[in-house]
Amino acid sequence: MSTDEFQQLWKAYDAKLERQMELNHRLMTEIATQKVHRSFNWQIALKIMMIGLGVGWNIVIGSLLWVFRTEPVMAISALMVLCCTGYSVGGYFLQVLLMLQIRMSKSILGTQKQLAQLEALIVQTMRVGFLQTPAYTVFYITRRMMATAGPAFWVTQSIVTGVAVLGTIWVYRHVTVGNAGKKGWVKQLFDNEGGKTITRARGFIREMKEWEKE
Repeated sequence: MSTDEFQQLWKAYDAKLERQMELNHRLMTEIATQKVHRSFNWQIALKIMMIGLGVGWNIVIGSLLWVFRTEPVMAISALMVLCCTGYSVGGYFLQVLLMLQIRMSKSILGTQKQLAQLEALIVQTMRVGFLQTPAYTVFYITRRMMATAGPAFWVTQSIVTGVAVLGTIWVYRHVTVGNAGKKGWVKQLFDNEGGKTITRARGFIREMKEWEKE
């Protein structure tokens, strides 16, 4: 075998090897994509259900707001709930869109950015959702109650509402992306909202990186 024939044979083998590696990478990407999609499917279904519940709850609260629109405390409480629930519904909707857009066939860096955006969006939706808590401690107060209630009522009401406000502030400050990655109740909440799915997707990305290095 001459040198030229050997070089041509080597080039043909090298081209075949490159095609095989490209095919393997494509298959690895498709498998990873299917894994990510399967892991996100139940979260998408859950978010859609939460959107439906949120819209339904806002319809109920909106109806109560209209009926008791002349009661200032009840009206303000209803508006707080409407705003927070509306924000949560919007957050869930954006989360669904992000989950549908994530494709492992895009660049790894792009997928990582999408996962980081989804993580931040989940945390922010959770934080705002907690802000409506104090409204539920005062929504039943009518103008008549304000005019006739005695000191014992106001002391008790102040304690309950004060605890709710302080608790809400404490929760809002602790529910962060940083705490979502640590052990504790914030991580448990985050995992239930999709954190486990994000962790699983990042694991698939690491598998792809390790495969590419080999």
